[in-house]
Amino acid sequence: MNVGFGLTQVLPIVIAALSAQKEDILLIENPAVHLHPAGQALMGQFLAKVASAGVQVMIETHSDHLLNGIRRFVKAEGVSPKDVALHFFRARSADVAQVVSPQINANGDLDCWPDGFFDQFDKDMNHFAGWD
Repeated sequence: MNVGFGLTQVLPIVIAALSAQKEDILLIENPAVHLHPAGQALMGQFLAKVASAGVQVMIETHSDHLLNGIRRFVKAEGVSPKDVALHFFRARSADVAQVVSPQINANGDLDCWPDGFFDQFDKDMNHFAGWD
């Protein structure tokens, strides 16, 4: 009775992921919806682990916590950075590329953080600090 919406969102993802075979493709939209931030990070780690087993996992997300879960799994050597691809899509513009693909290294660090790419927390903290 006191189970939140997160369980109903997570269960189909977990079942699909655990049912997937090596070389299958798993497409997931917003796997972190209705989850606590810690759960979002764990979902990122879980999906990275599924990918490390040979399933091609494609995720659409707005969750920096999910991304950080994936980054943590890379740093823990659970999946090779060469097996992780990130793509950030933004509105078309003559000034900047529409798709930017930050590269992840073995420490889970990204080589670039395009404007608008999981940067809202930093923007908010800069505002409160008076740095904007």
